Amino acid sequence: MKKFDFNYLNLFKLSHLNLLFKDFFEINGEIKSDYFHLRKAIDWLLNAKNTTQNGGISLGYSLISGWFSSYPETSGYIVPTLLDYYEISKYKFCLKSSRDIAEWLCGIQFRNGGFPKGFLNFEQNPSIFNTGQIIFGLLKAYNKFEINNFLKSAIKAGEFLINNQEKNGSWIKYTYFNNPHTYNVRTAWALLELYSLSDNKDFLNAALKNLNWALHQVNKNYWFCNNSFYKNQDPILHFICYTIRGFLEAGLILEDETFITVATKSASKLLDYFIINRNIPATFNFKWESQVNYLCLTGLAQLAIIWLKIYLMNKEKKYLENSLKLNTLLKSIQTISKNKNFDGALKGSHPIWGNYMKFIFPNWATKFFCDSIMLENKILKI
Repeated sequence: MKKFDFNYLNLFKLSHLNLLFKDFFEINGEIKSDYFHLRKAIDWLLNAKNTTQNGGISLGYSLISGWFSSYPETSGYIVPTLLDYYEISKYKFCLKSSRDIAEWLCGIQFRNGGFPKGFLNFEQNPSIFNTGQIIFGLLKAYNKFEINNFLKSAIKAGEFLINNQEKNGSWIKYTYFNNPHTYNVRTAWALLELYSLSDNKDFLNAALKNLNWALHQVNKNYWFCNNSFYKNQDPILHFICYTIRGFLEAGLILEDETFITVATKSASKLLDYFIINRNIPATFNFKWESQVNYLCLTGLAQLAIIWLKIYLMNKEKKYLENSLKLNTLLKSIQTISKNKNFDGALKGSHPIWGNYMKFIFPNWATKFFCDSIMLENKILKI
């Protein structure tokens, strides 16, 4: 499978034109049951796995270039999503696929413990962030299948993270453009999960070092510096939510109010913006202002999860009510089509020609959508 094979004439396929037409005229879909929307999304993720025929999950589908190759990073953190869905549905394909993905990941791990930076067979360098995200999947698979190789691979990945950490707690080597990124607190969260299972305090100490470094990247307005691929670039909502979630989950594991407060204060900035403006654009500057008019659907799904988790902590109804609004919006935007290449998937941007993953259905948008719908239903049943 080719990594890139651009052909803009593909945009003129009838099913593709239909998508563009709906986005241009702002026509959203009919909202059906959560079961319907969730099952459609899960089936699309499984379809994305089947297209690669090697055990990994395709990065996603492009209206221009078709299906992409397997993407190790997100394949890793989709494993927990598939296993969570299996627990509530007993959908056997999720169980088998989760194990297949974990076994595939063990087979592509570098000798130094890291995992590939980008596409398999295209990037031969390891990546700090990608390695951290894969740890989530390996640990979830180990807990489910009790296969020791999954835990060994996760521990080896954790050692790679420790061995390449800077003295100040950040990561620079094996990062995008060799810049420190605040969103790596999500990698610190992965190390905490690894510590919880292995009881190796080296993982705990490395996580704390990164979290404490990241605290110095928080400005007085609870916005995060160094939180984009490029310096002086307004961060995408997707990355902002990576950082908020990393601080929040770390705070919950460690019972540390400092980390929880940072996450809650930052999330509340976005909540206030949403209440006032009735939308959440794709990027924000240090004043929590935005210069764009498109949506990052991945970030919206992540934000719904964050607000739901904050609601579980403080029971403030505004977090629950507005997370439900975000999920309702996402259900209306989810693509329902006779074309199986994107039936059930979420776009990178809305409209689809927005600057984030333009004309692409990335697997992680659908992954976080599934997570958000499952968490919403779990909370509403309590």
